[in-house]
Amino acid sequence: MSTDIIVRFTDSYVQKLGDIKKVVGLMSPKSLIQIIDTLDLDANPRNSRLGSVTDAIQASIRADELSPEQKLFPFKSKGILLASSNYEPLERGRYRLSFTPNDEVEGILDGGHNTLAIGSYILSEAELALGNRPPKKSEVSIWDSFKQTWMNRRADIEDYLSLLREEKAALKEKGISTLDFSIPVELLVPTDPNDALCVENFRTSLLEICDARNNNAQLTQGTKGNQEGLFDSFKALFVEKYPEFAGNISWKTNDGKPIESRKLVALSWIPLSLISSTVTSGDIEAPQPPLVYSGKEKCQEKFLQLMRDDRVTRASGSARRELKNPQVLSALKVATDLPGLYDEIYSRFPKYYNKTGSYGKIGAAKSLKNSRDEYRTPFFKNKAGNPVPEGFIYPLVCGLRALMETDDQGKVRWKTDPHEFLDSPAFENVVAQYSGVIQQSDYDPQKVGKGAMSYTAVENSMKLAVLMG
Repeated sequence: MSTDIIVRFTDSYVQKLGDIKKVVGLMSPKSLIQIIDTLDLDANPRNSRLGSVTDAIQASIRADELSPEQKLFPFKSKGILLASSNYEPLERGRYRLSFTPNDEVEGILDGGHNTLAIGSYILSEAELALGNRPPKKSEVSIWDSFKQTWMNRRADIEDYLSLLREEKAALKEKGISTLDFSIPVELLVPTDPNDALCVENFRTSLLEICDARNNNAQLTQGTKGNQEGLFDSFKALFVEKYPEFAGNISWKTNDGKPIESRKLVALSWIPLSLISSTVTSGDIEAPQPPLVYSGKEKCQEKFLQLMRDDRVTRASGSARRELKNPQVLSALKVATDLPGLYDEIYSRFPKYYNKTGSYGKIGAAKSLKNSRDEYRTPFFKNKAGNPVPEGFIYPLVCGLRALMETDDQGKVRWKTDPHEFLDSPAFENVVAQYSGVIQQSDYDPQKVGKGAMSYTAVENSMKLAVLMG
């Protein structure tokens, strides 16, 4: 179900080129209030965060409000870029825009920091006008927190707007904002909203426009890939299997979530390595195992290359690509098991290592100790007895590849239950043999995690354990 809003432009003009029409003009903060009510930053490649940029934006707004003549904010700022395929031009520079919830193509394409800065400014001024406590910085520091605070206090903003209508001069005397500034806004719409082909071409173009507009912000490859929909299937699998965990995965810059998606993407190459060459006829080779630990950006780059391949995904009408390859989907399903298995190995490792050595004497392990002597596993945050350097864990996690196979249709599956394997004496024996690799690497997690020998030794041990089991 779509939501309609009406926005008004002043000093506006219209440009048309091909299937796209652009309305350029100025907008009042009151129109932006509707936009914040209705939209999130789903179409923006990154979430916005308060900082020096937003401080400068708010300072420019305050300067405009204090100046009776010079209004410079529209010339200092790029403003906000909106896009809507469903619109209706009205009288007096007004447009009715219709947005579908959670649309990751239309909405605020650029200007997320402007939206956050202006929105938090309006909210703070509203509370000052009403004599209430302004929101704490932590309540508005990133977009998701701000939007929640905005909605919680939305009635206060409405009361503030009433005061502006009735007591504007009194508010101005107290130094409280009267929203006397203009926001530069560009609106992209299809030239002919009733022509299905025109609308499809318009929506297809938006992703490229959004990418280009945000290039000056040096978007990470992962953020761009997220906008293309290249992680959508992987995300959906986590939501289906571990909904709470999925809610903690950071797929966008500045979204404030603790689990880095690139770590999960790197781990996905453990099952993907069984099929990537087959699926792409050898055009895309899996990264070498040590890169899962030390080259997560490279693993992500390879993943995006794989997912952009037409043999794996297809572009939909909205320009977001959809996974169509059943072999790759099967590998991603197996990959969703890996964060939990990583945590299991993390919890067991010190105890199993002590069968042949003294884990507590390893300098790298002692350096991770804290004064509370309380530790959590990296992904699911379960209690752990000891901290473990990542470099010691990754070869064992990558070794789980020995427990995987492809079926007659080329789909990846577990040939041995991994949880049962990690709970067995066979895995204890694998760790015992692997401890020799750690000793030969001078107990240095970096040498262990980056050394090809570590991964080869573990996978061979696991293969032998599976055969003998």
